[in-house]
Amino acid sequence: MTPPRNIIRVDHEGSRTHAWRVTLQRWNGITVKTFSDSVHGGKRKALKAAGEYRNGLLRQHSPLKHHVWVRTRLRRNNTSGIPGVGRYEVVANPNTGRRQVFWLASWANERGVRHQRKFFISSHGERHAKRLAITERRRQLNRVCAIKCAQP
Repeated sequence: MTPPRNIIRVDHEGSRTHAWRVTLQRWNGITVKTFSDSVHGGKRKALKAAGEYRNGLLRQHSPLKHHVWVRTRLRRNNTSGIPGVGRYEVVANPNTGRRQVFWLASWANERGVRHQRKFFISSHGERHAKRLAITERRRQLNRVCAIKCAQP
């Protein structure tokens, strides 16, 4: 029996724990609830109760809002202040030591596949390259959100 998404099986003989655990993260909060086999009258009934609880949680939280939140939350290591946009310096040629400096816009498409586009400071200048990266990131995020809204 394969458990559905966000539901795991807990079988710990030492503490005699046999249950299904629902774990759902939304907007920096984590909801965890355990459904014991003994309380619910068996393994299958506990799984059914866990599934119903999980489905209720998912109905409360819009999948579209979750997709937008995942794509726009600011990570701890972000230095630009804009999610999905960063400034990078890389060694383009190790033999000569030539460096490339660019602003990078990154995003995940509607299927979750990562994409990125570089805007070189040598071509656009510091401020304009950053502005182009921010614009590209917003454009792609709006495109993904439009596609997700159109899906049933």
